[in-house]
Amino acid sequence: MDNKRLLSLKQIIGLIFLILIITAVVILFINNQNVAVSEPLSLIKVRYGSVPAIMEAPAHVAFSKHLFREQGLDVSLTLNPDGKTSFEQLLNGKLDIAAVMTTPVVYKSFERNDFYILGKIDHFQKNDRLVARRDSGINSVEDLKGKRVAVLLGSSGQFYMDSWLLYNGLNSEDMDIVDMNAPDSLEAIKEGRIDAMFSWFPFTAEAELALGENAVRFPANDIVPTSWVIVAGKKYATENEDIIEAFLRTIITAEEFIKKEPEQAIHFHSEINGVSESLIKRIFNNMNFGLTLDQNLLLDMEEQARWVIRNGYVEEAPIPNYLNFIFPDPLRAVDSGAVTIITRVEDDN
Repeated sequence: MDNKRLLSLKQIIGLIFLILIITAVVILFINNQNVAVSEPLSLIKVRYGSVPAIMEAPAHVAFSKHLFREQGLDVSLTLNPDGKTSFEQLLNGKLDIAAVMTTPVVYKSFERNDFYILGKIDHFQKNDRLVARRDSGINSVEDLKGKRVAVLLGSSGQFYMDSWLLYNGLNSEDMDIVDMNAPDSLEAIKEGRIDAMFSWFPFTAEAELALGENAVRFPANDIVPTSWVIVAGKKYATENEDIIEAFLRTIITAEEFIKKEPEQAIHFHSEINGVSESLIKRIFNNMNFGLTLDQNLLLDMEEQARWVIRNGYVEEAPIPNYLNFIFPDPLRAVDSGAVTIITRVEDDN
């Protein structure tokens, strides 16, 4: 009788132990399932407009290494031929955040004020360049007269072109200007449909490579380039400061990775853009990749505003107060030392 009772007690204990094990396994399985299902659902979707330009290397590293996801963001990357296109998509509601040179921003500032600059990424001061075909009879600056020259109007390429021509004693009226984006300019100069192109890396470098000895490369003359900035709509930025902070924090993390692992960063940038690593290496080490908001940004935009007015590219009007186009709070929250610009003031309108 005692043996039967003992056996029964052992069976009961074993059964309880088995139930506990099964329960623990089931709970563990359910928890794992919840993690697998909830993780992507918890990520916030962000539509970002980028370009193949070298200044976008931090964003491309962040995308390739899934750094945005670590900050809770599911970033979809739209790769455009130029920042002007990305900026237009942003204003049309097709993007949430975009990267662009300040030239298109300055142009639009005379028409509307519903967007903010969130940060500026330092870049190589000889990013823009003029490349020409030798067989078009171009060997000197004077030879550009009467030639078909491509440039994307309303972009930093046009600002660089006008500044470069002024420096060299010419103006755009001396040439037959063709409004063309950078990828199309590259194909056109390779095929001989244009004689020269004002553009930026990597397209100028690819043009030189394709033309070989037939390429004439003109010096940049240390002309100060426009600023590369990250922008968003005012409504989106003010209603989603936490998203903007997470985005900027990720860019800073990617910049730190670039400094530690430049070779891997070049590889990531190359994969996204389809530009050879050897070409990228020509300029990569000259980049700073510092995310800031400084006083030089204001000076840059004011200089370009005077340029568009002086050349009649916009109707003559007062230069906008560009402090009203800058939203420093998210970057200040992420890195207070990166914001050295004067505090933004209220819009006068």
